[in-house]
Amino acid sequence: MKRAFMIGGALLTCWLTIAAAAMLPGSIQTAMVPAGTQLPETVAILDHRGPLLIIHSEDPGYVRALYAGGAAFVLPARKKTCVDLQNV
Repeated sequence: MKRAFMIGGALLTCWLTIAAAAMLPGSIQTAMVPAGTQLPETVAILDHRGPLLIIHSEDPGYVRALYAGGAAFVLPARKKTCVDLQNV
């Protein structure tokens, strides 16, 4: 049981690290944030799914602005999943 938690924790850590690294250079233009996040003017709302907003911006610094606006998290959103498996 302890091993399963360690493996799960390692996978979660890897996924979060990859997601954060993808967002830092501004290479991801579409993302998901919690509803209620204060959005900068350069961000457009594409969809509202329950407690999440799917947003888009051409501004490379929009992720920092989202965190400054109170976003608890910013996840990359590409087509149907966080990783666009159709182009792998």
